[in-house]
Amino acid sequence: MIAVVLPTLDTPGPLARVLGELPAEVFAIVVDDGSATPVTGTRPNTHWIRHERNRGYGAAQKSGYAAAIAAGATQVVLLHGDGQYDTRATLALADALTNADAALGSRFLSDPNVIPTWRRLGNRFLTGVANLRFGTAFSELHTGARAFKIEALRDLPMEGYSDDFLFDQQVIVGLVRRGRRIEERPVATNYAAGSRSISFLRSLWYALGCLRVILA
Repeated sequence: MIAVVLPTLDTPGPLARVLGELPAEVFAIVVDDGSATPVTGTRPNTHWIRHERNRGYGAAQKSGYAAAIAAGATQVVLLHGDGQYDTRATLALADALTNADAALGSRFLSDPNVIPTWRRLGNRFLTGVANLRFGTAFSELHTGARAFKIEALRDLPMEGYSDDFLFDQQVIVGLVRRGRRIEERPVATNYAAGSRSISFLRSLWYALGCLRVILA
């Protein structure tokens, strides 16, 4: 069974659209990370999780992955509830799990110019540092479109990882250190109104945190 984990924070309109794009047979896990107005919906085959306060992007993923494991999922797809990543292409990442333990949806294999310039340059730099450190050749390690075999997630000490955005990088480093096979596929993105991104200042703190994780 494939479970799709959708973290969301104050994006009810885009979330409704993304849920509407999911095939009916897909089991969706919506994690409302403290939205001002609690998220509700009527979509069948959906599990709703509510954090009463905003605990962070990493904490939302932890709740979603724990629910996927409890539900007996064999594969998990991470899909942002703000509609930033193309739904169909992100779901297709699960196809790569036939030969891999995890799959990343790379914007640089699709249309990198969609990404704002300062984010694109920072992404390139951090991904390049990680590739040098681990002897890999990824095009992007800072994507929010991801898919995992459930055993690869179970093997990670996720509860000890950050509750914030640094969680994503810790997951990648954990997979690489354990020799897990990771594939990349192109995924288009949309930075239209309604999608959420961290501020420039928080991005700087994120970058410093990533460097600590990579070089440790």
